[in-house]
Amino acid sequence: FQLKNLTSIHIQNNLGKEWSLPSNAQVGDDTQFERLVLVRNNFAGIIPPWLAKLKQLQTLDLSMNNFQGAIPEAIGDLSSVKYLNLLGNNLTGALPSSLGKLPAIEVLILGNNALQGELPASIGNLRTLQLLDVGSNMLTSTIPSSFANLESLKYLVLESNRFNGTVDVLESMKNLTVLLIRSNSFSAALPDGLFSGTSDNIVVDIGDNKFTDELPTSFANMSNLVSLFGPKNSFADNATQSSVCDNSTLLVMDCDACECCEVCCDGDDGVCDFQLDVHTLLGYECGTWFKYCIKDRDYFAETVLFY
Repeated sequence: FQLKNLTSIHIQNNLGKEWSLPSNAQVGDDTQFERLVLVRNNFAGIIPPWLAKLKQLQTLDLSMNNFQGAIPEAIGDLSSVKYLNLLGNNLTGALPSSLGKLPAIEVLILGNNALQGELPASIGNLRTLQLLDVGSNMLTSTIPSSFANLESLKYLVLESNRFNGTVDVLESMKNLTVLLIRSNSFSAALPDGLFSGTSDNIVVDIGDNKFTDELPTSFANMSNLVSLFGPKNSFADNATQSSVCDNSTLLVMDCDACECCEVCCDGDDGVCDFQLDVHTLLGYECGTWFKYCIKDRDYFAETVLFY
């Protein structure tokens, strides 16, 4: 299998036959291959290490397949990759620390797999990273303190894992606009400076954790807090300021933590488990063009009507 004269391969939505990538490929120093997109096919087997030899590769999208095994340590050799999407496979094992060696990475999507272990502290080295999704895995431990260095990060998805500890480190992320951390064991109070550095629309889902005290006072002054989901926590009574209710298009909290909420969680009703679809919210169906498909305030208004 030779890639010398190819620059791009795009195969999508072929579900009839099981496919596999070749175990070996001839990759020379002069290979100019830049884009490999194999979305929603029936690819199986491991992710072959030779992919890491594609030094000019900028887009690697293997999402919605049946790839198995661990993410190869050699993936950190992809020195030009900007968009790396392994969503929705059967990948196992720990996240390789070599992910922190991707100098050009902007989008790293590893959600909906069976990955285990801790978040590598080396991910904090990714100064160009804008979107990180490791949701719906079996990851544990706390958010590394090195994540304070993710100065470009706008979209963070940690939902449906086994994380714990505080989220204080997120206060340093001045460009953060979307935070989806539902269904973990995060605890303590939310930091008061959270989201203080952006004027873009803010979407937050912190439901089903162990957060306490009141919502940050800064939330009361945010006209850009579009959506806030916070049910199934341990917030104090009346933890939600009335101005948060006035400003938010879509707001769901526990009933005792929010007197002003039009919709609230009272026990085990459907409101308590209502959540946004991260794939739709962040425009994953648009691939590398996801930024142009991210939902705006009108989407949340329609969601309220639908509910």
